[in-house]
Amino acid sequence: MSETRTIVSSVAIALLIISAGCSAFAGGSGPAEETVSSTQTPEPTPDIIKTQTPEPMETESTQVATKGTETETGSTTEGDLSKAEKFEEFDENMQYLYDADEENRSAEMEAFPDNDSYHITVEMRDTTNFTKTRNDRLNPLWKYYAIVEDYNNNDDHLPDRDHTYIPDTVNVTFTTEDGGVFETTHIKYIWAYKYYTDEWSLRVFMAKYGSTTEEGPAYHEKGR
Repeated sequence: MSETRTIVSSVAIALLIISAGCSAFAGGSGPAEETVSSTQTPEPTPDIIKTQTPEPMETESTQVATKGTETETGSTTEGDLSKAEKFEEFDENMQYLYDADEENRSAEMEAFPDNDSYHITVEMRDTTNFTKTRNDRLNPLWKYYAIVEDYNNNDDHLPDRDHTYIPDTVNVTFTTEDGGVFETTHIKYIWAYKYYTDEWSLRVFMAKYGSTTEEGPAYHEKGR
């Protein structure tokens, strides 16, 4: 009898377990919800990976922007010369031409960037000699014109320069051997440029320059 009761009890327990399992599959909501939530839990992982992936790209774009900024800064620095700095280069050119002058003419020069002008004081070699006087008068004109021509030629000799390096007006004072003011005159950039472009002939260019001449206190007729 005891064995029979044991078997009956076991069978009853087994039936209870089976019936509980069948009811879970048939309409129970608890286990099913747990299964769904467990399968959905890993889904956010790909989202995290996607948000982290673009970080190297942002770093690269930042580097590119930095390079661009450096390039712009460099180009600005190269072309951002002041008027005084440009006139310093003009002065160096003029000094070079006078130093290379075979006639050994003596001249003092000074730049005035604020009013776009330049001043040359030329000591004439002999104001009683017509030939020397004539050549000394024309000498500043040809030296100035040589620089105007050099800055306007499209031969890549001075690729980063233009006429803003050249004073608009060059005032010239001719002195006698003892320092007296013999004559004064001036040259304009536009005159030299018109001659350079063949708009003016040599005769017109020289006549325009000569028309600005004024006699100084030490002027005399000898040498004319």
